[in-house]
Amino acid sequence: MFPLKKILCPIDFSEHSLTALKIADEMAKTFHSELFLVNVITPIPSVPTPPHPLVFDVLKYQDSLESHSKKSLDDIAKNKVSSGIKVHRIVALGDPSTEIIKIADENDVNLIVVATHGRTGLGHMIFGSVAEKIIRHASCPVLSKRVMGI
Repeated sequence: MFPLKKILCPIDFSEHSLTALKIADEMAKTFHSELFLVNVITPIPSVPTPPHPLVFDVLKYQDSLESHSKKSLDDIAKNKVSSGIKVHRIVALGDPSTEIIKIADENDVNLIVVATHGRTGLGHMIFGSVAEKIIRHASCPVLSKRVMGI
C-alpha cells in the first residue's frame, strides 16, 4: 500500500465538506497522516472606479472573508479533527479546483478527500463540479464521497 503521509480535505463550510472531513480525519488517525484543511475564496470581480468612490470596499470585504475563513478553519481543526493529528490550515484565493490541485501538488499530498453533491442534469451543467475537476486533474489519488442534497 502506498504511504498516506499527507491528506488534503477541501472545506467550504457546508455539511457536505464536513462529511468528507470525517472520512479524512479517520484516515489521518489510522495512517498517522498530516491533514491539510483548505478553503478557497473565489475572488470578487473588480469594478472600474467611477468618478465618485464606491461605498462598498471590495478589497476590505475580501480581506474580511479571508479572516473569517481562517478563523472558521481554526474552529474546525479544534472541534472536528481528532487530537494528535498535525493539521495545516490553508486559505487561498482563486478558482477552487485549480487552487486545491495546486496546493496538493506544492505540499506533496498523497490523497485528496472531497465531497461531491451528486448533482446531475441541469444542476450539474449550471454549477459544474469542483470535485469532478479535482478528480480529473489531480496528480494524486482522490477519494470522493457522494453526499445527497441541494
